[in-house]
Amino acid sequence: MKFDLSEYAGKDIVFVGVGKGRSMAGIQPFLEEHASIRSFTGVHKHEGPRALNFLKDYDPETTIFFKNEAIPGSTMPVPYQTPMQLFFRLAGENNLATVGITGTKGKSTTTALTALILQEAGMRAVLAGNIGISPLPALSNASPDTIFVLELSSYQLSDLHTSPHISVCINLYNDHTDWHGSLEDYWEAKHNIMRFAGQDDVFIYNPHFDALNKWVEAAPCKTIPIDPSQKVDLTGAKLFGEHNALNARIAQEVARQFGVSDEESLRSIRQFPPLKHRMQVVAVKQGITYIDDGIGMTPESTLASLAAVTYTIGKVGCLLLGGQDRNYDFTEFMRAVATYHIPHLVLFPDTEAKMKAAIPATYSPNIHETRSMEDAVAFAATHAPKDSVVLLSNAAPSYSLWADFEEKGDQFQAAVNAL
Repeated sequence: MKFDLSEYAGKDIVFVGVGKGRSMAGIQPFLEEHASIRSFTGVHKHEGPRALNFLKDYDPETTIFFKNEAIPGSTMPVPYQTPMQLFFRLAGENNLATVGITGTKGKSTTTALTALILQEAGMRAVLAGNIGISPLPALSNASPDTIFVLELSSYQLSDLHTSPHISVCINLYNDHTDWHGSLEDYWEAKHNIMRFAGQDDVFIYNPHFDALNKWVEAAPCKTIPIDPSQKVDLTGAKLFGEHNALNARIAQEVARQFGVSDEESLRSIRQFPPLKHRMQVVAVKQGITYIDDGIGMTPESTLASLAAVTYTIGKVGCLLLGGQDRNYDFTEFMRAVATYHIPHLVLFPDTEAKMKAAIPATYSPNIHETRSMEDAVAFAATHAPKDSVVLLSNAAPSYSLWADFEEKGDQFQAAVNAL
């Protein structure tokens, strides 16, 4: 691979918003290896309303800023680039195939599943993106037949002006409005997955969502709607649930674009293990099955998990709910929860009052409010009926008590394993 990185020669690179360091850990060694940069520094935001104004103190003639995609571009007081922008530029210059998968829910599983199908079919597929893996290091070892399969978040997409060759949007729900400013802006950021596609590119989508149908009306590329009724048969698979059957169908459609038959795809689908914190069976103790669906952070995703668990494993005896208040309306959600007759609920802040207020009068669960995951699991272990399921799927973002859904899920698994 050839990389024209002359614009970075002799420059000081400042990476803004270190976070967990995964994004920076991808770009720093790449630039240090392939560009003659003078220095590389990671900086955090400061406190207060002008948290990034200190960036203006850097010399604009010698400094190039990269930002972590989780920082809104509107808060940056200086010109910036993102690691994903750099990746797409270099991938395009080297004519590398790219697959980009987004959606409010299901994108991690669908992306990982797609990469596995292509790999099992003998292709050089690289899994990367929002799943926690920077694609930049893999560029160093890429060959002309490498296929990059990327999970793309709305944060990453908001700064992109390049679309992948094959783009996918699984679904669109209400989420991340605090970051984007409105639901419309959130969906418009997602739109970038296919907005800049070429006429030879492909957009795969679920026509159940009206917004996606509107994108297709002005699509610059070929479009392929998925028939939501034609889900993959997950009999014998480790994945379960209607939502995963649809995720598998979408992965299968992507694989078709590379000449992989549905039969080949199905063999890979049936051996694919669920990703951590995504409908993951943690343990069975004293006849109770503990499932970590820490990624379940919207009412829609939690209802999908409830349906899948109830149909495939058994009745939910205790459901762990609640988290950051993102102004979700829980009225319909709680009406749906009531139909499962779950005897015990654990409620975490900051949504506990809203959730309790939304419980219909015909449903009277035993409610336990707590700030402690250890306490929550202890309550569930004591109260959930034998042969039932304890399900962590919060229907709200994790940031009230935890850094992210991974920390929340790790605490849940640790507490379960300590029982």
